[in-house]
Amino acid sequence: MQRRGKMEIKKLLARQYNFGPWLGGFKDLFSRTMLYISIINFILIAITAYHVTLKVFLLQYLPWMSFWMYFIGLVVIVLLAMVLEFKFIIPSHYTFLNRQEFEHQNLIRKELEGIKKELEELRKELKK
Repeated sequence: MQRRGKMEIKKLLARQYNFGPWLGGFKDLFSRTMLYISIINFILIAITAYHVTLKVFLLQYLPWMSFWMYFIGLVVIVLLAMVLEFKFIIPSHYTFLNRQEFEHQNLIRKELEGIKKELEELRKELKK
């Protein structure tokens, strides 16, 4: 009895829900606009961090490092992160999305299944 209850809880927790396209559309639009907000935020935080805390430390140990060298270093780190994202994360992300779309109400899959049925019926008629 106890094992059965655990299985039902696992099924309930693993179940996914589809609220229609509006929630996904809102999340996608919000995610896309966060790029611009993040750029502004990144620049403001970099400037603040440099002038409030890092300037004294950097000038003590790296007296040749100016704000622009510091900022270009941050840009290089961001570019390296973008390369890693492009080379490794994006392919994995699309693989995951393709599996999700195939399993959950994919319109193309439904059309292909309909076409397969029609093709099988045509083949049966041709064999007659």
